[in-house]
Amino acid sequence: MASREAGRFPRLKTLCNLLLLLLQLITLAAYWGMVSARPSYMAISQELYPNSVQLMNSWLADTLVSMPAMLVVGVIFVLSVAKELVGLGKGRRIQLNALTLGVLLAALYMAASPLYMAAA
Repeated sequence: MASREAGRFPRLKTLCNLLLLLLQLITLAAYWGMVSARPSYMAISQELYPNSVQLMNSWLADTLVSMPAMLVVGVIFVLSVAKELVGLGKGRRIQLNALTLGVLLAALYMAASPLYMAAA
């Protein structure tokens, strides 16, 4: 007989957990797309702010839209996937995945908002 975790709605919890992991992956892909488009953003930045060496004249955008920041975001995602193998309960994994998704979305927002506010 297959082992089942005690509690209510185990399949729903599994579905929620997988959905949160998928959303984390989508957020990671969006962040990667933004970092890989940095040369384009830099060209726009040089037209808007010709005397600034920073991206969109913002140290935050310059820092967050970079490969080191992408590596940090990637490590956060890898750790989030690795914790699935630790043996935590489904409820705890859902909570940690929701928290990780919030952190990744906050990083994406903080990186993207100076780009689009300056270009608008």
